[in-house]
Amino acid sequence: MSNSTAPTKEGGYLRPGPIESFVSKGLKTYDYYFDLPLKHTDASCKDTIVVFARKVVAVDKQADSAKMPWLIFFQGGPGFQGPAYNTGWVKMAASTYNVLLLDQRGTGLSTPMTVQLLSQFKTAQEQADYFMQFRADSIVRDSELIRETLLADCADKKWSLLGQSYGGFCITTYLSMFPDSVSAAYITGGIPPVFDTLDDVYRKCYKSVMEHTERYYKRFPMDIKRVKKIMRYLASHEVKLPTGGLLTPRKFQQLGMRFGLSGGMDYVHSLCLQAFVSFRGQEILSSQFLDEMASQEQIPPIYAILHESIYCDGPGVASNWTASRLLKGEFSNALEYSVKAFEALDEDDDKLVYFTGEHMYDWMLDDYASLEPLKECADILAKHTQWPKLYNPEVLAQNKVPVAAAVFYDDMYVARECSEKTAKGIKGIQLWVTNEYMHSGLRDSEGVLTKLFKMVSGEIDVPVA
Repeated sequence: MSNSTAPTKEGGYLRPGPIESFVSKGLKTYDYYFDLPLKHTDASCKDTIVVFARKVVAVDKQADSAKMPWLIFFQGGPGFQGPAYNTGWVKMAASTYNVLLLDQRGTGLSTPMTVQLLSQFKTAQEQADYFMQFRADSIVRDSELIRETLLADCADKKWSLLGQSYGGFCITTYLSMFPDSVSAAYITGGIPPVFDTLDDVYRKCYKSVMEHTERYYKRFPMDIKRVKKIMRYLASHEVKLPTGGLLTPRKFQQLGMRFGLSGGMDYVHSLCLQAFVSFRGQEILSSQFLDEMASQEQIPPIYAILHESIYCDGPGVASNWTASRLLKGEFSNALEYSVKAFEALDEDDDKLVYFTGEHMYDWMLDDYASLEPLKECADILAKHTQWPKLYNPEVLAQNKVPVAAAVFYDDMYVARECSEKTAKGIKGIQLWVTNEYMHSGLRDSEGVLTKLFKMVSGEIDVPVA
């Protein structure tokens, strides 16, 4: 694994010009735009992209900001921008740190990865080559150049890392590549499955979403029939969404992706309640329902197209649409819907329609109008085998950086068993395994980060993994 980044530019990578700043809700923000290499490890490529990051510090700490340590946040995803500056945990951390909210390359105010931008490429292969530059290794190298720029005048040139979900994957890559740049690391629901295969990861994910589906029906038992009714209607009618995409049974099943987040089951239940309206003696799907389902189509291309590749750690590994392959194979009886299979069991509450979880499928490039232009590109990436390494087990085994991680016991997105296995390979990591929070624990309660801070500071004694 090459740990080099592009040579440091004189004066850093910060885009010239005034730095926009504002004060709100007791917080002071500073907006930074960086011009960074598209390809960090290819000096012959002169293409650059913009990466945006926002510093947040408590107003009453402004005078001390230059002396305060830094904390950079890596968002979950992949493909989602940084959180709002006034998020609960940000306000708490901003009294101690210069908090840097990164819009990872391709997201938010950074150069966006959109179908509009990708349409500028002449071929699907050129699109795929561009996508390949947006994984964790590139995100980490971006962060290193940003650190060198922003901390150039600081006495302590190390900073702390915080990552939620996929952000924890990025942190593990950071600890593999640039451990000497890190003073401490905090991970919430995001220790990656370094020692598990892609099949193992998705197999666990399928089993978890099935368990969550059963909990959903236990909470809302009348939805067993409601869901069957919706599925039967979608299977027997061509339903077009306002976006132009088709609403199919399998697309509706993807709502299960929300089951692992706080409020997710309530959201799906609300949708089921408002699914139908009566019109001239006939029941049709309501506009509210269709509008909400259409909003599901606003899926970032990085999230859909690169999702399986985040588990491809090094050459020789291809994703090959693993979720689709497993669904058509060992999980077909449980998860694939057909009217014929369900019509005789419509009144049988023991026969459940299972939802699917955080799985990206090949058919999404047909059903999602926003993704259809990227179908050929997605297939190229699914077959790609020359991915760079993301993790270095030897470096992780000798880790000296204080690391504290919250592992959510019933995490539907990052399997606890995989996280615990990886943790055994990261020297000194402290694990807090809890069933008090769901995958969205960091967003739900600032107490999650507070506890991780105390674990690293020694205020709370938690066993080392």
